[in-house]
Amino acid sequence: MKLYKVDAVVLKSREMRDADRILTLFSRQRGKIRAVAHGVNKPSSRKRGAVQPFCYSTFLLYRGRQLDSVNQCEGIEAFPGLRSDLDRLFYAGYLADLTDAVTMEDEVSEELFALLLTIFYLISRDEADIELLVRAFEIRLMSITGLRPHLESCVACNSQIEGETVGFSSGGGGVVCKGCSGAVEGVRFLPRGALEVLRLLLQWDLKKMGRIKVSPRIRRYLKQVMQDYIGYHVEKKFAEVGFWEKLYEH
Repeated sequence: MKLYKVDAVVLKSREMRDADRILTLFSRQRGKIRAVAHGVNKPSSRKRGAVQPFCYSTFLLYRGRQLDSVNQCEGIEAFPGLRSDLDRLFYAGYLADLTDAVTMEDEVSEELFALLLTIFYLISRDEADIELLVRAFEIRLMSITGLRPHLESCVACNSQIEGETVGFSSGGGGVVCKGCSGAVEGVRFLPRGALEVLRLLLQWDLKKMGRIKVSPRIRRYLKQVMQDYIGYHVEKKFAEVGFWEKLYEH
């Protein structure tokens, strides 16, 4: 069928011509889609509100030879809280960029769609612990895409991790015991508490993330670990360079 309907989050929106925009959508039903919204920049356009970045909308799309086109669209949730300050806007852009980088067109992942939508809802709230929610998104995204770090035992010898200091290797794919730290590439040492929080971020109810008490010191380690891990694996698998760096320069 030429016409099809999807519920989607707008990951990106860029000008094509004076009144048109090219959208990158991440949909529940069909995964990532690139589509043209004709005339959407006109002040009189009814589509204008529903195609803004980070909006969750219903789209009726017309399948084209190269790009599909937006026939109709209606907003479901605009997430005004994401635009309430620069930090939230920045993080929303980062999450959208990361989702775009790890997905292929027409590759469906209802789990990833639900994760992105949930995180957008949560970080738009005033009481949100945005930093922890972003870390939770990162590590769960890695898990969904088959790149989950191994956190249960040493990646080299499978022994249990002991002691208050833990080795972690992005290239090795997870935690490393002291005995193997010299034989695994790029080992970074971190407090055991950081490992425990990483495990929690994979399992804890996202809506209750604010209940986890994490010191500024542990947060710095989490940020460094995820920066290295995403940088190593996402660049290697998806050939995307630099999109995560803006978060860690923030």
